[in-house]
Amino acid sequence: MIVRIRFGRGPVVSRRKGKNAKLALLAGSLLTLVAICLAFMGSWRLFGDVDLAGDFLYSEGFLSHWQVWLGAAGVTQYIALRLTQYSRGIPVPEGTTEPESPAGFRPSQTR
Repeated sequence: MIVRIRFGRGPVVSRRKGKNAKLALLAGSLLTLVAICLAFMGSWRLFGDVDLAGDFLYSEGFLSHWQVWLGAAGVTQYIALRLTQYSRGIPVPEGTTEPESPAGFRPSQTR
C-alpha cells in the first residue's frame, strides 16, 4: 500500500528587488537613533576625560574608552545609511501613487 500526501501550494516566492524595503527603512531609522545615543556616550566620556562633564557610567574596562563609543556610533550610522539607501532604491509599483508626506504636507507647485 502506497500512501501519498499532497500538500497545497504555498505562497509564491518573488524575485523582485527590494522585497524588504519597508523593513530596511524602519531598521535604518532606528539605527540612526542608536548611533546618536552612542555618539552621546562617546562625547560624554571624552568630555569627562578633560573634566568638562561628570563621572562616566563605566570607569574601567573596554567600555570606558571614548574611542569605542565613537567607533560604534560610526559603524552603526554606516549600517543605517546602507539600509536607507537600499530602501530608497526601489521604484514605485505601477498603479500606485507616491507615498504621502508627513501630516499631509505638499510642497508648493510652480506654475
